[in-house]
Amino acid sequence: MLKKIFRPSSHDHGFTLVEMIGVLAIIAILIALLLPKVFQLIASSNARSLAAAVRTYETAVTAYFADVGSVYPLNVTGVPTAEATGNSATATSLAARLTLDMSDPLNTGANQWIRFRGPYTEKFNSANSPGMGATILLPTAPAIALGTATTGTNIGWDLKGDDGNSDLATGSQVAYLQITGVTLGDAEEVDAIFDLGIGATAAQRQLRGRVKYDTGTSQLFIYLAHQ
Repeated sequence: MLKKIFRPSSHDHGFTLVEMIGVLAIIAILIALLLPKVFQLIASSNARSLAAAVRTYETAVTAYFADVGSVYPLNVTGVPTAEATGNSATATSLAARLTLDMSDPLNTGANQWIRFRGPYTEKFNSANSPGMGATILLPTAPAIALGTATTGTNIGWDLKGDDGNSDLATGSQVAYLQITGVTLGDAEEVDAIFDLGIGATAAQRQLRGRVKYDTGTSQLFIYLAHQ
């Protein structure tokens, strides 16, 4: 009696071309569905990291103000003076002053320096923005006139978020963060943390509340404190 010879089916040699195309199509669909969620999670994580840093800087500025009586950085003679660059590499910026130890030789002891009790924060590196963006600056400058319409870059904030006009007193001292290289999506994530519920349209949300975004320059402006 002849034994039946076993012959493996063609499927034992691997996938056919049609099957491979089907598998690749399924993988492509899954990637298309998952990628937006992955990017959303990354953006949310970046926004939370930046928000945590913002709160740290806000606490530091508040403590500095309590001691010195101004949100402006002290100059060499101990006089609070507006400093618009906000770059931590500039010794006279508020970003640099907040990390200065009270025993540092830059503390001359004159005028308001005698009330200085730094450091107020461990570090501030303008070249390394936490969470998102290319650089982070901490400028100080006088506010625009009360009631003036806020723009993406002027020194005014509609903190109430009700009319798009600045709520800060004319000429008041303002300390704020200026973050460069921020995408609109990242800006919206940050805005949702600090200004949730402010603004009925995308354009309003970009200019109202503590967080402002300038689409022309891809910069984020976050209010910290004013006097």
